[in-house]
Amino acid sequence: MSQEFNEPVTALTPDSLDEYFRAGVTTSHLLARDPRCELLIDPGRQTYELLTPAVGVEPDLLGLERLSVETVAMEDGPWFLLLIDARDLRHEAYGLVVAIAQAMRSGLTFAAATLAALSNMREVLATRHRLSLDQQVGLLGELLVLRNLLRTHSEETVIGWWLGPLAEQHDLACEDYDVEIKTATSERRLHVIHGTGQLQRNPTRPLWLLSIRLTRAGGGSGVSLAAAVAGVLQQLTNRRDAFRDHLARLGWRDQDADLYRDAYILRDAPLAFPVDDDFPAITEDRLARAVPHADLVSGISYRVDLTSRTPGDPGQPIRDVLATTEFLNV
Repeated sequence: MSQEFNEPVTALTPDSLDEYFRAGVTTSHLLARDPRCELLIDPGRQTYELLTPAVGVEPDLLGLERLSVETVAMEDGPWFLLLIDARDLRHEAYGLVVAIAQAMRSGLTFAAATLAALSNMREVLATRHRLSLDQQVGLLGELLVLRNLLRTHSEETVIGWWLGPLAEQHDLACEDYDVEIKTATSERRLHVIHGTGQLQRNPTRPLWLLSIRLTRAGGGSGVSLAAAVAGVLQQLTNRRDAFRDHLARLGWRDQDADLYRDAYILRDAPLAFPVDDDFPAITEDRLARAVPHADLVSGISYRVDLTSRTPGDPGQPIRDVLATTEFLNV
């Protein structure tokens, strides 16, 4: 067996991989020479194409939604082309590509290497949990608010205000009012409200909806969920354990931080809206007045479009959050 055959597959680091996706152009990478394995990274389609000379049969990928294989004609004969949809899974999908190439270097056919790598990947993914996109964006918005509040308030105060992870009615309970933080990535200032209690005011406290709109950073600089978590942790000393406990309640796990590398930037400035009698909210009180036997109704979710509504000034401490020019600077 030659020394070249024993050489490991040439693999990209996670940071380098992210750079290629941010570049926005298709790039070609040689993973191995014998057997030859070439990889095309297409950021536009969010796909990987693994190419290798066709030897043996195609792997059976029936029933796999994100993977497909075909035999294509090249100048030097037929090649296998494995197409992988890498949306939201670019690092895991790249790990699969490298595993296939490495297995082929060990002597397996393309079909056997692909099926073996898929089997191992299923075991890895079964032990990991990724928050949904809505959960990721929502948590990112809350962490950015905490990060900014920590600039001017003590960690005991800010972590004490953050009640959302404790399944309380609202996300923040500041000294003079409550705050519901809503973060979206839509073109309009459109937010999903879950249940009739989310915008139900406490009898003696005003309620404000803090609206944040983000968009993917693309090739520019931005902040990821993993960076936001790290940024808040850097500002904490005595309340680190409480903060980590809050994160765990929301489904965050430190060992999965590499799953959350997508960076975001502000689409526009955050705005605050008073949830008063004129605010378009479906609340327990309003539902009880309008619907017979409202206690039998459950599972309500709805969208509120605040694009054309006039924002307000909640006063401190959220006023400073709205005014800061470093909202995303974590």
